[in-house]
Amino acid sequence: MASVRGAVVGEEAFLQRFNQGLLHIEGSRLPEAVTSFRAAAALRPEHPVIWFLLGATLRTAGRAEAAMAALRVALRLRPEHPDTLFQLASTHLELLRPDRALPALRRLIALRPNHEGAAFALGSALMALDDPEEAERAFRLAALLQPDGAAVNNNVGAAIMAQRRPGAALGHFRRAIRIDPAWPEHRKNLGIAQLMRGELEEGFREYEWRTGQAVWQWNQSFPGKPVWDGGPLVGRTILVHYEQGLGDSVQFVRYLPLLKAMGARTVFECQPVLKPLLATAPGIDALVARGEALPDFDCCLSLMSLPLRCRTRADTIPQEIPYLRTDPERAAFWREWILGQARPGELRVGIQWRADGGTRSIPLECFEPLSRIPGARLFSLQQAVGLDELERLGERFGIVDPPGRRAGAEGFLDTAALAESMDLVVACDSVVGHVAGALGKPVFLALPWLGDWRWMNHPDRTPWYPAHRLFRMARRNDWRGVMARVAEAVAEEVRRA
Repeated sequence: MASVRGAVVGEEAFLQRFNQGLLHIEGSRLPEAVTSFRAAAALRPEHPVIWFLLGATLRTAGRAEAAMAALRVALRLRPEHPDTLFQLASTHLELLRPDRALPALRRLIALRPNHEGAAFALGSALMALDDPEEAERAFRLAALLQPDGAAVNNNVGAAIMAQRRPGAALGHFRRAIRIDPAWPEHRKNLGIAQLMRGELEEGFREYEWRTGQAVWQWNQSFPGKPVWDGGPLVGRTILVHYEQGLGDSVQFVRYLPLLKAMGARTVFECQPVLKPLLATAPGIDALVARGEALPDFDCCLSLMSLPLRCRTRADTIPQEIPYLRTDPERAAFWREWILGQARPGELRVGIQWRADGGTRSIPLECFEPLSRIPGARLFSLQQAVGLDELERLGERFGIVDPPGRRAGAEGFLDTAALAESMDLVVACDSVVGHVAGALGKPVFLALPWLGDWRWMNHPDRTPWYPAHRLFRMARRNDWRGVMARVAEAVAEEVRRA
């Protein structure tokens, strides 16, 4: 009887903790719910439901690693439980471990083929693993289960666009917009697909929806100052503030003279590191670095909204190139130094291989074919990142590293002066390629499998920089193949020189 009585008391204590946890969840008291569920799990450690609830609560509370431990126990006790599999996979995705989410998601889909969330999560995991073909199949399955889901239709389009098929993605983005016309992500993605196709007027109109995204960090708050809507600017001062990266500032600063031509006084707020270089750009009455005091102004606009306001088409992109200039004394210094490094008749090739991150950077070892071209002399234009590769491979590849270049704004002035003294620049998609293009220099631009929207889908040319030649990846992650083609083109330039 004593053992029976103890079992009843133990069961009552477990149920009390269990029910307390549920009540705490109903009241959004997550820390208290976690405490109750832990106490219940201590009383009944073989109970899979309590471990599942503990894991799910911890995940909701933002404690993903602790949630993972509890969910693993729940899955060990009940291996085929769909909700546990889904929570486990979702936690892996939150922890940026998409490869670990795949087994749980595939097991779940095998158990519950009609589980809407599993197919969607599988597509998300596959996109994170750079497998858009399989991601498209998963998202299409999710769309069959949820045909009126805006997010899943958007993601089908995103997976298709990641395969370099922007035309095929348009219908899926438009379907997502019809379902949820006010959600910025769908409109922005439609704009990117249109921009990739060269449909600039339509694309920039939809791309403007990026400014409504919660994750869009470039909004500036200027109380009492309206955003310029494209109306008359005569006698008005407009503040244009930078958006996104350094390369974007260099590419789109070309629009400031158009505002001047409309009668405006222009103020441009740029990244501090670019201020000395952009001081040479035309059309700017006042150049201010972020953090410096702003002069008074009547209206404002984000830099990358200018193409929309100026009704840009491929044939109306401002083409007054060069629109940046280098400091004459600095340019003369580096020109003289370079002449002392290159043999007469050699093609001077500036190279840059590392961007700030993502898929745009090229391992320096892939530049090896360029080092074997007779008559070509390689000069490093790399700043900050990637210098460890130069130290390891520079001598073997015969790369000349200009001495004494400084970091920050001064370093950008040096890089611009060096680029201007080159016969050719070979670069990954980064600010250096933009600077060389703005100086009017020939650039061989090496692009990853999925290039940025600005490089469109034209085979090897871009209306943004007529002297650019684009080299696109033929197979994913095949930088060696790209650079082999670049080397052939550089060798042809040597023969022509």
